[in-house]
Amino acid sequence: MIHFFNPGHETDVLHDSKYYQAAANQVKMQRELAFLPAWYADNSDFVLVENPLPSDFISNLQVFKNIPQAIRLSDFTENKSILSNQSVNLWGISPSSVHLFEKLNKQFNLDLKIPAWKEEYRQLGNRLNSQKVLSEIIHSIPEIEADILPVFYSDLDAIEQYHIQSKNKQIVKSPFSSSGRGLVWLPPGEIARSEKQIISGMLKKQSKVSIEKALEKQLDFSMHFQTTSQKKVQFLGFSIFKTNTKGAYEKSFLAAQLELEKQITLYVNKELLYSVRDKLISIIEETYLPYYCGNIGVDMLIYKSENQYKLNPCIEINMRKSMGYLALELQKKFLHPTSLGEFYIDYNSYSNEIYQKHENWTKLFPLLMENNLIKSGYLSLCPVNQTSNYHAYIQVSHPHLEVPQEVQAKQPS
Repeated sequence: MIHFFNPGHETDVLHDSKYYQAAANQVKMQRELAFLPAWYADNSDFVLVENPLPSDFISNLQVFKNIPQAIRLSDFTENKSILSNQSVNLWGISPSSVHLFEKLNKQFNLDLKIPAWKEEYRQLGNRLNSQKVLSEIIHSIPEIEADILPVFYSDLDAIEQYHIQSKNKQIVKSPFSSSGRGLVWLPPGEIARSEKQIISGMLKKQSKVSIEKALEKQLDFSMHFQTTSQKKVQFLGFSIFKTNTKGAYEKSFLAAQLELEKQITLYVNKELLYSVRDKLISIIEETYLPYYCGNIGVDMLIYKSENQYKLNPCIEINMRKSMGYLALELQKKFLHPTSLGEFYIDYNSYSNEIYQKHENWTKLFPLLMENNLIKSGYLSLCPVNQTSNYHAYIQVSHPHLEVPQEVQAKQPS
């Protein structure tokens, strides 16, 4: 199997063109983090990258026994007999990513098994469908508050009128967006001119936007599922993550599933959590399974309402792989069962700063391994050089490991 990392999947789906060209920042992220699928792929698989892996990075991977091989376009000629009949596994299925591998089939005379793009994916992969799923959960599970349901509008005046009447802080969202993009936070009252301009731009591009009450968030987490070619829905597990004040992804927590479940059920009871899980499995079987084979992540949050903790069981549905899914696989495949860690995606616009940070942390926090699993330390998941702007890494600690105070003070926050 050949894996391919294509971030910005939602924007690609929005444009619905096999000739879609991603923005420069997405192209750079894709290039610099191209090796990320290696951490959820099988060791017999391949990961398509643009640049060769540096020798020092390859050397660092030797401590792991189940890392797949990185390949480049030239390998389709040099290793054609091995790669010709492989299946292609995309981070997210989109028109341009499918077209890319169709071109490779033609260019190198291959027989790659490529996922098909289906028009149903546009309906299944946007926030309009997430709203329908949330509405179904609200009607099925009485503990879920009805007033968290987003409302869609295509007219700016109607949006402002609805917002003023609500007297709440609210969030406007684009139907196709992810990772904190396409969000506008509105304080109570009239909408400011700058926000109106942003919302007008969103309406021009996507014709509709949703508006929903901003919640007093306590915890971000997600449930992960997979639909299979045997027409089954598998529940893969939970992930707990953190976003910044604008809603953009920052990090995921790495811990065993029992520990993550324990953290979530500090706020809501297990019966409610599993009722939502079972309802989502039922909805996925009915709505997604006839058309789609692959990963589905459902983002959720716990919030405070009248001094009680409440659950929003469907902020958005990611019909693709996600950082939460990657965190889940990292813990399962690479972490010692008694260790805890964090998985980060960082961005820095200044050249060399990420490289310097990487060099320092490699020396300060070397990996401590036991039975080929990480007990503690720092690990960059993708190569880092002096021009890197994106940085995917994990930091793992062992609960029983005493860390000197002078080292603690130097640890990355």
